[in-house]
Amino acid sequence: MQRVDVAFMLELVPQELVGLRTVVIDVLRATSTIVAALSAGAPYVVPVETAAAARELAEQFADVGGCYLGGERHRVRLSGFDFGNSPLEYLELPAAKPIVFTTTNGTRALKRALGSEEILIASLGNGAAVAEALLAADGEVLLVCSGTRGQIAAEDVLGAGLIVEEMQNRAAIEMTDAARIALASWQQAKDALTDFLLQTSSGQGLSRLGFQQDVIHAAAVNHSDVVPCFSAGRIQCDR
Repeated sequence: MQRVDVAFMLELVPQELVGLRTVVIDVLRATSTIVAALSAGAPYVVPVETAAAARELAEQFADVGGCYLGGERHRVRLSGFDFGNSPLEYLELPAAKPIVFTTTNGTRALKRALGSEEILIASLGNGAAVAEALLAADGEVLLVCSGTRGQIAAEDVLGAGLIVEEMQNRAAIEMTDAARIALASWQQAKDALTDFLLQTSSGQGLSRLGFQQDVIHAAAVNHSDVVPCFSAGRIQCDR
């Protein structure tokens, strides 16, 4: 029976991750954007921590067909970048090129998960697919909520709760108290999910900047079967 735990923010992720299979969740918006980009045909995404590192890395792609630069700071597209952190921008990519990607919270979360047995990427859009992938292999599971600036983000907790529910619907699992809290939160909010996400701190902040449609898109559940995996510096779909 698989054991499933949830870290409600990065500061609660244990230092020792050996043997754990981790799932990084940043519903508004990094992991929703990554799922959108890979669903649209991007071959892989390279997450980096800083805008300067992203620009420097992008130059190395010049001789191999180029890449897209994607990223944001304070929810706004970085100057000179092809895309921001809006999943809607990636739904119809002009060409299937790699994406060099940097965001405020999501790329930090990926770095925090390094050292685990496997790192998967989840949003509300691919929760069921991720649950099936987790059940297909052994190992304890830790669902990592990215949070926002050191605070719990309700939408990430709901993403974790969706995955717990999808796993529970398919097999007997052992849940920690944190997993039970995430599950209960999801079950309470899922019937009015879009309204709930629009009322979160992130949802309100994005709406004020004109990104309300991003929040609405992020609230669409289980529309994608991609299961992104972060390995050797790249996020791609190996399944």
